[in-house]
Amino acid sequence: MFLNHFKAFLLLLVAFTIGEQNAWASHRNKKQVETAEKTLSAKVSNSSQNTKYNELQVKKAEGLLHTLPEDINKIEILLKVSDWYEASYNNPKTLEKAFQYAEDALRISQAIHSNIYAGKCYLQLSMIHELRNNNSMIEITARKAIAMLAKTNQLNDLAESWVMVWSAKMRTNAPIKERLDPIFKAASIFEKTGNNKRIGDCYREISELYFSSSNFNSSLHYLKRAVFYYKAAHLKEEAIYPISTRLNIIYEADKRNRDILKLKNKTLLQQSKLNSEVFLRNSMITFVILLLIILGLLYKSFMFKKRTNKILETQQNEINKQNVKLQNLLIEKEWLLKEIHHRVKNNLHMVVGLLASQSEFLKNEEAVQAINDSQNRIHTMSLIHHRLYQSENLSMINMPAYIFELTEYLKDSFQIRNRIRFILEINGFSLPLSHSIPIGLILNEAVTNAIKYAFPNNEKGTISISLKKDNANNYTLIIHDNGIGIPDDFDPYNNPSLGIKLMYGLSADIEGKFLIINSNGTKITLVFTFEENSLHKFN
Repeated sequence: MFLNHFKAFLLLLVAFTIGEQNAWASHRNKKQVETAEKTLSAKVSNSSQNTKYNELQVKKAEGLLHTLPEDINKIEILLKVSDWYEASYNNPKTLEKAFQYAEDALRISQAIHSNIYAGKCYLQLSMIHELRNNNSMIEITARKAIAMLAKTNQLNDLAESWVMVWSAKMRTNAPIKERLDPIFKAASIFEKTGNNKRIGDCYREISELYFSSSNFNSSLHYLKRAVFYYKAAHLKEEAIYPISTRLNIIYEADKRNRDILKLKNKTLLQQSKLNSEVFLRNSMITFVILLLIILGLLYKSFMFKKRTNKILETQQNEINKQNVKLQNLLIEKEWLLKEIHHRVKNNLHMVVGLLASQSEFLKNEEAVQAINDSQNRIHTMSLIHHRLYQSENLSMINMPAYIFELTEYLKDSFQIRNRIRFILEINGFSLPLSHSIPIGLILNEAVTNAIKYAFPNNEKGTISISLKKDNANNYTLIIHDNGIGIPDDFDPYNNPSLGIKLMYGLSADIEGKFLIINSNGTKITLVFTFEENSLHKFN
C-alpha cells in the first residue's frame, strides 16, 4: 500500500514538473516576442556580420528545423538556409527549396506579428522571384516588404526593397520616370544608413538610366557621385577603375553630343538663313508678278470703266431728253386736269344757276325744295373740283379744309347765322375723289336734314361733325345733332326719302357701314376702310 502511494506521488511530481516546464517555455516565448522588436536591431546587425552558412551547416540546420520552436531564432535559421539555396542555385529544385524556406519564415513571422522579419521574408521572396524571372511578383512582394519595414528602423532592408521595385521596373521596360523613382528612394534611404557602397551602386544605376535617355549631363553628375561614395566605402582602385573609365566614356559622349548639337544648331541656322533668302527671293518675285497682275487689272478696269461711263453718259443724255419730254407732258397733263376741274366747276355752277332760274317759275313748294336740295348737292361736288383746281395735288382732297368750306356754304345757304353751332373734329389727312365726293354728299344730306328737321321753330342747337382715322386705316364719319331726333317708327332700311337712299347708296359705293340712330338727337355713323394701294380699285 505504501508502495502504491509512493508511485502515485512520483507520478504527480513528474506531471507537475512537466507542466511547469511547458508553462515556462510558453512564458519564455511570449517574452521573446515582446522584446524582439526592441532588441532586433542589435541581432540583425550581429547576424549580418556573421558568416553565411556553408553546405554542411545548411544540412545540419535542415535536420534540426523540425525540433526548433517557432520563434525568431527559427526565422533567422530559415532565412539563412533560404539565402544559401538562393545563392547557390543550379537548378529549379534548389530555387524551390529557397522559396519554401522563405515562405515558412514568413508564416512564422506573421504568426508572432513581427513586422521586421515579415519585411525581411518578403524581401527574400522578392529576390527569389527575380531569379525565377517572375517579374510581376518581384514588385508585389517588394512593396509588401516596404509596407512592413516602413514601420521599423531597418533602413538597409527598406532600401533593398526599393531596389527590388527598381529591378521589377527595369525588367518590364517601364518608362524612365518610373524606373528613376524607386532607385532615388533607395539611394536616399542608404544615405541615412551611411552604406556608402550601396549608395554608390544606386547612383551608378541612376547614371546608366540617364545615359540611356541621352541625358549625358545628369548621367555624368550621378556617376561622379557614385565614384565619390565608392571611394568613401574604401573600394580598391581596380574596382573603381571601370567606373572611372565609364566616367570618361560618358564625358566624351556628352562632349560629342554637345558638339553634334552645336553642329546641328549651326546647320539649322544656315538652313534657316538659306530658307529665308529663298523665301525673300520668291516673295519678291511673287510680289512683282502680283503687282503686274494688279496693274493689268487696274488698267483693264480703267478702260472698262471709261467705256462704261461713255455708254452711261449716252444713256443718261437719252434719259434726260425723255425726262424733259415726260416733264413737259406731265405739266401739260396737270394743266389739262386743272382746266378740266375748272370747267367742271363752271359747268356745275352753270347747272346751279339754271336750277335757281327754274325755281323762280315754280309755284309748287315741294318742287322748289327739291330744286334747292339739288343745288346743294351740285355745289358740294363743285367745291371738290374747285379745291382740286387750286391744289398742287390733282387727285387728293384735303378733308379738314373741304368739310369746313362745305359747312360754311350750308350755313350761308340756309341763313342760320348763329342759331345752330357747328363743332368740327377732323383729322389732318387727304382722300381721293373716289371717297371725298361720296363723303361730301353724305355730309351734305345729313347736315341739310339736321338743319331742316332737327330744330323746329327756329330752336338753337349744335351739330357735331367728326372724321377720324385709326392705325388700321379705318375711317369713321359721325354727324350728330342734339335736336328732336328721328321718329320712333322710323325705318332707315325702308324709307322713301331720297336723301336716306342716297346716303345708303353712297356708303355702299365706298364699301362702308352706314348707321342712323337716336342718341340725344340724330346720330349718323359711317365706317369705311381706305388704303393707298387700293386706290386703283375705286378709280
